[in-house]
Amino acid sequence: MMGKYKQDPVFQAFNPVEIEADGRSVYNFLGLATRVRYKKGWVKFAPPAGARMTPGFPVVNEHYLDWVAVLESVLRAEGAYRFVELGAGWGPWTSAALAACRQRSAITDVEAIAVEADSVHYAFMKEHFEINGLNGDGVSLIHGALGAETGEISFPVIENPDEDYGASLRQAGQAAATVTVPQYTLEDVFGRLSGPVDFLHMDVQGVEYDVLPHAMALVKARAKAVLIGTHISSGRHHAMVALFRDRGWRIRVDYERGQLCDTPYGLIKIGDGVLVAENPAFIPGDV
Repeated sequence: MMGKYKQDPVFQAFNPVEIEADGRSVYNFLGLATRVRYKKGWVKFAPPAGARMTPGFPVVNEHYLDWVAVLESVLRAEGAYRFVELGAGWGPWTSAALAACRQRSAITDVEAIAVEADSVHYAFMKEHFEINGLNGDGVSLIHGALGAETGEISFPVIENPDEDYGASLRQAGQAAATVTVPQYTLEDVFGRLSGPVDFLHMDVQGVEYDVLPHAMALVKARAKAVLIGTHISSGRHHAMVALFRDRGWRIRVDYERGQLCDTPYGLIKIGDGVLVAENPAFIPGDV
């Protein structure tokens, strides 16, 4: 983060949780433990076993934008809350949403689906949810990939899973080794839920361009808000933004990839592009 720091007010609706460190994890303000072995270099950030502390709110970097969008979706919810994360890795955003729901008495039920294609990352996700007590009813962790058709597909074998969270179906043709994984469509995923999705988080390394243009009617009918990580080129990012804007979505965040962006929170260097859009059919407001 560079420039003037500014905290989003959404964080004030949540209470930081005191934790007792296990020596193997890092922690966020919601009390979630994440094993340091999931990301190379994180071991130096793990507090010593037995230490008691109350983690602060997230630092302002590109992931801060995810935090704001996810927490806003939790604050809007009443009754059932539904969350979908595609290209989930270890499920950081599904787990964050579920942990935030614990602090909202207006939310009486949760449904969540997290889909991850890499087998090691999927194993990380299962462990992460078990460690944090998130394997309750209504939570589905799925090993597979998002695609335009239901079936099976080749996915690259990741050589260093603690470093590489950017593998894609698009790389399978050039990969040294591949495995076959189940492939699910957005209709498959949404069909597992009992109602509309409060938040769809999609980070599928370019597959968004193969899937979303043909599924916009479904997404408009079933999703209240979305965050799309955009890839490949700035032109592709802007086309994705236009895809949502032209169908009546309200664009909340629009930052293209690889840029130093002037955000409401200060200057942030963006890696993947970020698009956050809200569906006025579910969320009233000025378009």
